[in-house]
Amino acid sequence: MTARKCVAILGAGPAGLSAALWLHNLGFEPRVLDVADHAGGLQNLNFLANEWVLGQPGLAGPALAARFVAHARAAGISLQTGVRPVRLEGATGAFRLRLDDDSILACAAVLVATGTRYRAAEVLAGVPGLAGIPADHIAYGPHAFADLAARAGQRVLIVGGGDNAYENARLLAPTAAHVTLAMRSRPRAQQGLAADVAAAVAAGRCRVVYPAVVTALAAGAAGLEVALGVAGNSELVVVDRIHVLAGYQPNTAFLRELLPPASFAALRLDGQGYLDVDDAGRCGLPGLYAAGDVCNPRFPSVVSALAQGAVAAKTIEMDTRTP
Repeated sequence: MTARKCVAILGAGPAGLSAALWLHNLGFEPRVLDVADHAGGLQNLNFLANEWVLGQPGLAGPALAARFVAHARAAGISLQTGVRPVRLEGATGAFRLRLDDDSILACAAVLVATGTRYRAAEVLAGVPGLAGIPADHIAYGPHAFADLAARAGQRVLIVGGGDNAYENARLLAPTAAHVTLAMRSRPRAQQGLAADVAAAVAAGRCRVVYPAVVTALAAGAAGLEVALGVAGNSELVVVDRIHVLAGYQPNTAFLRELLPPASFAALRLDGQGYLDVDDAGRCGLPGLYAAGDVCNPRFPSVVSALAQGAVAAKTIEMDTRTP
C-alpha cells in the first residue's frame, strides 16, 4: 500500500463502503476503519424491510448491510473493525493516522463517514424513578422496531415526534391496546405517516400529545406509571412499554481529539455538530472529506449515503490528480 494512493475511510456504513468501492475502482487503495465490531453501520439495526432502495425490495437493514460488506470484501478492499482512530497529523497528501493499537497509517486523504447515533438513555436521564423501571420495558431508537408482533395488546408510550416515532405508532396502532405519542414540540413527521396516525387517532387507537415531557416514572401494579408535563399541567399515563424515538446525533465529537486545534478550527460544523460540506464532500480542511449521515441532517438515508460516498470518492480522485 502506497501512501500516495491510500485513503483512510472512517466508518464502514453505506457511505464509507460506497466510497471505498469507488476509490478502489478509481485506482486507489482505500482502508476502511470502524470502531464497531461489525461493518454495515446502523443498517445492522434496521429491522424493517427498506423499500426505498431501488432494486433491493424486501430486504431489511442487516441483509442490505451484508450485501454491501460482501461486495467490498469481494473487491479486495481492506476493512478493519473494532479499531479507533486517535490522532491525525500531517497535511493533505501526507497524513499520518494513528490508531488505538499504536499503528500508524500513512494516507493521502481521509474520508469521515461515521454516520449518526440514535439518542438513547440521555433522553430520560435525570427523570425521577427511571432506575426502578425494568430495562426490557424501555426500547431506544431502532430497537423499538424489533419484534413488533410481541407488542400486540400492549399500551405503548412513544417519546418523539419525527418520522421514526410516527412510523412506530403507525405499525403498532392496529394491534396494540393503545399508543400514546408524546413530544416536546409540534410533530415533524412526513405527511403520509401523519395521515396514518391521524386515522389511528380518529379510531381511538392512538393519541398525540404536545408539548409534553416525561417528568417522573414508576413501576406500578397496573403497569409503568408515566407522569407527563403537558402544556404546564401534569398528567398520568399507565403503559406497558416505552419507546424512545427522539432522533439522531452526528458522530463528530471525536474529531476534536483526533485533529490538532488548528485543523479542527478549519472544519465547518453546523449548530448540531454535523459536518458542513460543499457539493463535492469537502468540509473545510484540505484532504479531509465527509459523506453520509454525518453531514446530511436534511436527508439521511441509505440512498443518499451511497451517492455521497461515490461523490466524495470522485472528488478525492480529482483533488489528488498530478499535473
